[in-house]
Amino acid sequence: MKYLVKILSILTISASLYSCNKEIDPIVLTGSWELDTLSVIVNIVYNPQVAEEYPNTLIFLEKNKHNLRRELMKPQRIVFKAPNISEFYYNDVPLPVTGTYLQESAYFVIHNTLFSDGILGASDNLRLELYYSKDRLMQILFNFLTNEDDSQETFSRLIEQFNGIGSYKKAI
Repeated sequence: MKYLVKILSILTISASLYSCNKEIDPIVLTGSWELDTLSVIVNIVYNPQVAEEYPNTLIFLEKNKHNLRRELMKPQRIVFKAPNISEFYYNDVPLPVTGTYLQESAYFVIHNTLFSDGILGASDNLRLELYYSKDRLMQILFNFLTNEDDSQETFSRLIEQFNGIGSYKKAI
């Protein structure tokens, strides 16, 4: 179940790519993609034994799940330009975060200053999804912690699986 959300999303996109026995249209990322706030997902699987031992950590996690989801609602727009330029647009930042992308069929990886190791994604020409790893989500979660909260180590022990999806629709 480690990558259940990722797998389900990829299967959904794959099913739409290969349905109806028609010739597959090439995936074209070029253009502008707008955030679909209703389709942004954060999935957390935690260790019940650790949750029993640290109930406040679980409460903190439940209270901040919406904040984590809201962080995945950034950027509000992604623009892909030929030959392989990507731009992330944020409401609170006047200039885009520019990077590059590599595409292989329906799948791609974007590299920029925020995602120096890259962020994986997929598209079916109508929707585009970014897949957030456990490491990235843990970094976001750790930014929410204060001195009054349990340690990062406790959260690392509590959370067994942690992934998210940022979803975008092709702008017309």
